[in-house]
Amino acid sequence: MATATSTLEAAPRPADATPNRWAVRARHVAIPAVVVAAIVVVGIAIGHDEVPTWLDAHVMPAIDRLYHWTVINNDRNWLFTAVFSNVSDAVKWCTEHMLSVLQILRWPGVLALTGVVGLHTSGLRAALTGMVVLSGCGFLGLWDDTMVTVSLMLVAVLIALLIGIPLGIWAGLSERAEVIMRGFLDTAQVLPVYVYLLPLVVAFGIGDASAVIATVIYAVPPAVRITSLGIRAVPATTIEVGESFGCTNTQLLRKVRLPLARRPILLGVNQVIMMAFAIVVYASLIGTAGLGGEVLTGLQKVDVGRAFAPGLAIVFAAIAIDRVTTGQRSTSSRAGRIWARPPWITALGERPAVVAALGLFALAAVAIIAKATGADHFPSSWSIDVVTPVNDAAGWVGDHFRRGVPIVGGTGSFSDFVVLHLLNPVRDPLQSAAWYVIVAIAVAIGWLAGGLRIATLAAVCFLGLGALRIWDLAMDTLSQVLVAAALSLLIAIPLGIWAARSSVVERLLRPLLDVAQVMPAFVYLVPVIFLFNVGRVPGVVASIIYAVPPGIRLTTLGLRQVPFAPREAATSFGATPRQELLKVQLPLAARSMLLAVNQVIIMVLAVHVVASLIGAGGLGLETVYGLTKKQIGRGMAGGLGIVFLAVFLDRVTQAFGTRSERTD
Repeated sequence: MATATSTLEAAPRPADATPNRWAVRARHVAIPAVVVAAIVVVGIAIGHDEVPTWLDAHVMPAIDRLYHWTVINNDRNWLFTAVFSNVSDAVKWCTEHMLSVLQILRWPGVLALTGVVGLHTSGLRAALTGMVVLSGCGFLGLWDDTMVTVSLMLVAVLIALLIGIPLGIWAGLSERAEVIMRGFLDTAQVLPVYVYLLPLVVAFGIGDASAVIATVIYAVPPAVRITSLGIRAVPATTIEVGESFGCTNTQLLRKVRLPLARRPILLGVNQVIMMAFAIVVYASLIGTAGLGGEVLTGLQKVDVGRAFAPGLAIVFAAIAIDRVTTGQRSTSSRAGRIWARPPWITALGERPAVVAALGLFALAAVAIIAKATGADHFPSSWSIDVVTPVNDAAGWVGDHFRRGVPIVGGTGSFSDFVVLHLLNPVRDPLQSAAWYVIVAIAVAIGWLAGGLRIATLAAVCFLGLGALRIWDLAMDTLSQVLVAAALSLLIAIPLGIWAARSSVVERLLRPLLDVAQVMPAFVYLVPVIFLFNVGRVPGVVASIIYAVPPGIRLTTLGLRQVPFAPREAATSFGATPRQELLKVQLPLAARSMLLAVNQVIIMVLAVHVVASLIGAGGLGLETVYGLTKKQIGRGMAGGLGIVFLAVFLDRVTQAFGTRSERTD
């Protein structure tokens, strides 16, 4: 009887019982079409092509009133005196003691510490690289300023990792946790630093505490997202094997999930470091010392060389910390032939407490020797002048490249092409169309991507833009974001695929990606202005420079995480390398690719505020203008508008990817 039942269940359904694929697609398209038509009819009935006044939520005056209340009560309300003050004191204590440790070690001890950490975590090559790169800060004549910045960043990175990695593990193990945290992560990462910097100053005061907390808020999201991605990417068969051996959930996490997710977690550490150093210039706006203040001074005086030198020192410090914390040991046979590890080193490796004690003893010895020899400061005679050559090079590039050469043209021709053929054709329809038409299109896109839930979210986001009274500015920003994100992905995805298929290309790209991502946007805005003059084009170029690195990294990570078994099966069936890439690797790496799209969009939006300082306009300029003129409500409205756009673009792209996976 059971056999007969199973046979009947396994029997194919009649042809007429099979759903018509075209009918399903027609229904799928018909529903959003009806919704669009209904919204348009209602909009026409209202009779206003512009956003009606009744939609105004009066957000700006409400935020202004709240800000004035905090200014009046920041020295008497218990929230400020009992909570914010204690948090501020704790952060200041951490940064002061971190700086004291670096100063006690002096520059030889700091270099030795870099080498010891790199040797323990990443091997000899990473240790030497970290020491050489970090010493470059001294050769630039900026060692003391670098130590101030490094102390702030180390505290911020440690706090961000202590928060981000556990939350990422939780999100990786629980779909519900990921849904709960997604809104906060989007808001924290895409909300312009300008927007939450001033409230932090009101709460925690001017100085290091506000800078560290702002850095933590900005750096936690990538740690959570990438850690969650790594946990979810662990093969289900491996987990089933662990469960079959009787492992508890805790043992599965410690013995299976975390070891197999080590590479993504290390990438998350890398991104936290990059984010932390990228925000260092903003921290200088609220009174912190270090390299950020030097960069800001150079930019205020429109001195490219003076801004470039501390910016380069920030890059050196970030690369050094990145190499000694997230590098990987060389396991090649060539390395083994060059230097065979002695047995006593292997024995020490099995006793981490002894190794730590020896490392501390060596550092103490180096610090004592440095103190005895008077090596308190990096020798000024070793400094190299880079200000004059950089200024000369910037002037030459501006004179020659902007004018261009015959036939090919210069950057002026490129700028005109981008404006006339990319930016204007996207912006003009968005601004000229009636507001309800744009809302209807957004709702239709949301419905096609994820059904009623995403459609409702799209409606809320775009109606929110109208309620904030920033519609035209939002459409201008949306046009720039779409163009910059599309160009960034056209660059990032091919390079990420190339790097995934070639270790040599990955090694060559890595320092370039580090420089592009960690160099403060303020620094490379100045040479971009020299090339393209002010306007929307330099803003798009700056956004591309900042958004391409995470796109390349996550594309490479996703392709390298594809299991070898399906690739080998495809090859055994005669698939060419191109077919293997298109039919096997890219579909299996879809989750990581979607995260790459997500991060590219968020990075473009994050740079938009800075780009507004060189003529990009849009919501970024509204944010900066509101804060510089003490109109906090206006600045917050611009920042919230950027968040609405980010949430819409993120949810739609992620929903399209999830729907394609279900269809497959």
